[in-house]
Amino acid sequence: MLLATLAAACSARQSLTFQLGTLNDSGVTGTAILTDLGDGSTRVVVDVDPAGHPQMPAHIHPGTCLELVPQPLYPLEPVEDGASDTVVPASLADLLAGELALNLHVSAADMGTYAACVDLN
Repeated sequence: MLLATLAAACSARQSLTFQLGTLNDSGVTGTAILTDLGDGSTRVVVDVDPAGHPQMPAHIHPGTCLELVPQPLYPLEPVEDGASDTVVPASLADLLAGELALNLHVSAADMGTYAACVDLN
């Protein structure tokens, strides 16, 4: 019975992979994988070639990559040496339902310059 419950929970998890677009000649390329955890939360794993940016703040913002709302909706763990892993308190369906974008900043000292971005739709 427990094995069947675990198997059902695992098969219910949905993952989507998004390709981040490089911004401002940063050279940053890679992916963001969003996995619905089935409990109203989503795991966000960012895996990029940091292109010389050792630590990049990351967020999910309202809006699109072309028109981001400056205040983030969900902060993500900083991308350190190209990797970040965060659980956000929203289902995958909720993240895909509105205009949201995941972006990386060049550095904590330069939050106004975006290194990479992807629209979550």
